[in-house]
Amino acid sequence: MRRIRDFMPATLSVGVRPMPAIVAATSKDVAWLLPRDPRDATPALLPRSAQISFTHQGHLVVLHGHAERTAQGTVAFHANREGRVDNLRASPRLDVQLPVQVNGAGAGLATTTVNLSAGGALLAGTGFGAADSTVEVEIALPQDTVVKARGKIVRVHEEATGIRFSDLAPADQEHIDSMVLSVRAQLARRFAELADREDAARSGKSRRA
Repeated sequence: MRRIRDFMPATLSVGVRPMPAIVAATSKDVAWLLPRDPRDATPALLPRSAQISFTHQGHLVVLHGHAERTAQGTVAFHANREGRVDNLRASPRLDVQLPVQVNGAGAGLATTTVNLSAGGALLAGTGFGAADSTVEVEIALPQDTVVKARGKIVRVHEEATGIRFSDLAPADQEHIDSMVLSVRAQLARRFAELADREDAARSGKSRRA
């Protein structure tokens, strides 16, 4: 059961110091958190042992592990084995439409991604090959970056085709992870700003009551 959801509020605690945050992304036993306050000094204390707390179905859940500073102003929390983030994906995923050139079954076809991670992609459309066949893709990332990967078709839906990457250069994997985390951090910042406005509105109502 995946208990930590993307863009949900959570609190990272380092010792007795709490850091209110928004979950920007998750994968396996890692949760990337964006501090709700960009001026929060907690990331400067890392890497250190830490714990994360959040509410799941009305109950408080606390996971223990360690945290470290990561890109895009985020903090990566790694859960210990006894406490799991429970996202089976090896890499964070982003719903995004990017141009793709697919080479397989003796032909080249152009399409777009439906979603993308460093582990694979869901492509719009079908006709790229049968399940278990191998294809090569070239994905155009922002800022004129093109990544190339070889992968296997793992599922074919009526309107989309899922590919799991089997051969992706470390540099290209880093490009994808960086882009995904960058966009997710921006989205998490919007959620944090919305949460701050809601807290301020509730505080104002309490003072008037």
